[in-house]
Amino acid sequence: MESLNNALTLVDLQTAVGIMAPLFLRQTFLNFLFWSRITGLIISCLIVMFIMIVKIKTKQLKKPKVVKVGVSGKEKWSFLNEFKINSTFKKISDYINFENILYWKLALAEIDSYFNNVLTEVGFRGDTMTDKLTKLSKIYLSNLDEIASTHLKINEILNDNNYLLTKEETEKLIDVYKQGIEELKKL
Repeated sequence: MESLNNALTLVDLQTAVGIMAPLFLRQTFLNFLFWSRITGLIISCLIVMFIMIVKIKTKQLKKPKVVKVGVSGKEKWSFLNEFKINSTFKKISDYINFENILYWKLALAEIDSYFNNVLTEVGFRGDTMTDKLTKLSKIYLSNLDEIASTHLKINEILNDNNYLLTKEETEKLIDVYKQGIEELKKL
């Protein structure tokens, strides 16, 4: 009988374990961990949603507007959109800032190609840019003769590997196209 009196009851054992159990095994700590995980998950989801919304909004701000252009009136990305003009001239300006003839020639090729695309978009047809310029009237471009001679000069520069191009000449040729683009924007 005495051995039974010395034996701990089951309730006594549970109480002893509850007091002596390490902190991470107690129910209140486990509840705390559970709710911490749930709260962290909710906060993470909110942050991910916020980042997605910000990305979508910034893409919408950068996206050029779709406009109806040219004789056909088809919807497409406009080369005469301010965003497109500014980004193109930024790229050309970056090329010019390099102290290298090859980059200046690249700037001339870029502006020549861009102006050709603008002419096509506005509705002037032709196989080459020279064809488009010959079909144009001075009503549309007051500096048409200057643009035509600039185009021929740029073709000469780009096809002659020994041409010694200067930065000032590059800027002057690009300015002629800039004037033409400003006039075509008004159409």
